[in-house]
Amino acid sequence: MSSDVPATALLRVPEWLWGNAPAAFFESARLHAREADRAKGTWAVKTEEQHVRRSMPGLIEIHPIAGPGQRPLFAHMSKFAGPRLRGPVTPYERDALEERQQHAISSNELVDALQLYSLQTMLADQRQLPEIAEHVHSELTSARAKGNPPEQAFPHASVHVVLRREELVHRIKMAGVLVRMEHDDQLAAGDLRGIKKAQAAEELFFSSSESLFNGTTFLDVYFGPLLGALPPALWGFHAAREIGLVLYGLGRPVNGTKVDRAELLQLLPFPASTKPISLPVVDPTSCSEAIHWWGNRLDRLFGVLTNLSVFTDQGRNYIPVKHIQAVSSAEQLFRRITSLQGAHRDEAAQRVLLYSALDTLERLSGQSIESYGSLRVAEATLLHLRQEIPAGAGKILLPPAERAVKALRELQHGFYLARQLGKTEIDIRESGTIVEQMSMEKAAAAYIKMLRNATHGFGTKKASRAALTNALLANHNGDLPHDLVLLAYLYLLDIMTRPDVLSRRMYRNGRVD
Repeated sequence: MSSDVPATALLRVPEWLWGNAPAAFFESARLHAREADRAKGTWAVKTEEQHVRRSMPGLIEIHPIAGPGQRPLFAHMSKFAGPRLRGPVTPYERDALEERQQHAISSNELVDALQLYSLQTMLADQRQLPEIAEHVHSELTSARAKGNPPEQAFPHASVHVVLRREELVHRIKMAGVLVRMEHDDQLAAGDLRGIKKAQAAEELFFSSSESLFNGTTFLDVYFGPLLGALPPALWGFHAAREIGLVLYGLGRPVNGTKVDRAELLQLLPFPASTKPISLPVVDPTSCSEAIHWWGNRLDRLFGVLTNLSVFTDQGRNYIPVKHIQAVSSAEQLFRRITSLQGAHRDEAAQRVLLYSALDTLERLSGQSIESYGSLRVAEATLLHLRQEIPAGAGKILLPPAERAVKALRELQHGFYLARQLGKTEIDIRESGTIVEQMSMEKAAAAYIKMLRNATHGFGTKKASRAALTNALLANHNGDLPHDLVLLAYLYLLDIMTRPDVLSRRMYRNGRVD
């Protein structure tokens, strides 16, 4: 069977869609549609970018507002307005802002200042947004670092607007509408009484799995791994707006942890890394270049995740639950990696998140966890990323990928038994007899898979794997390099650089025959 994604998807949509105007809905989502069978309500649909053969869907846009070598464009921010999702700032919010401001002044801590700037940007009225963003940028560039004499802390600070187009939300929300129809006979028959009743009760009525893939509303989920790309350092922060995000770049990485415990909960016995990590030196424009690269790649990824043809069966029929599963999996991957980056003090949590992320990657791409644990595959992936990512952006994006590959190489050193015996392979024994010998590279990949399985408890129920599992436990000292968890980030970057490959794999792997 062909694994090529079909050119169009066949959809059955109700006549009442979009106020009895399905064609208008398709237009609002920038989907090129024609009626294929009016009697059955079937439409042949493809994305606009497919129709005009454009590589960039234009579902998100990156707008530079201020930064090194750029004339400030704060006045332009007033045009980035979307539907008003909230009313004016309430008295409670105003008091909270004032309290945060006083706390930031008294503490003189960077985290308190950045939290205040984020909240000010998020709550600002649309007319005030340019003024607030300019104020935050001015505060960043005028901030002074400790020293004698004190120098500018963030002279290369930047501001970007990430604009989320409404078409992105429309394309993804459609899956929830059609899934409900498949499970609601009343609605499928054209009886809207249930919908009207829910509407009168001010309830959402197309909410199938909605909270599993609602990250496209503000996009913060999808920019989390970018902002956390240099763990445990941060190089920027965000504020969510109704149109997407405002991203503030600091122009350089700043250590995101304190030497001492910052909260009482951190007195619990978490296993944490004690290895110091040096912060990379970046160019003045590296933050801006990383934002642009990430935004462009994310736009192409959304082009795949909203291409209805990817989620069809062999008859080109659109399968909405297949679409929901794919988008939810992708969002889960971004969430897991962001959580992993933020759990620097808790190695146990990081490792569980790594195994979960590898499972999700396997579901999305069709590659096995053993493949992701192969040093040869990881090195080839890193080489590909170095060729794909521009040098300036790479100073932000590539260090964690390089740390992941180095950690995977170090993992092989943990096979102490073979190393002490001067062997380059480990012995797999069954009833005392050597039945197989395995290279260090292959054994390291198998070790990662074993640890992933051990989230359910060590040991195996499969007799065919018992000898391997026992050999891995006997041969390896169990010491895992801290940066091994960054493998998830390495392969996320890989997915973002190969949207066409991802498209074919998602069609084939999630295909409904």
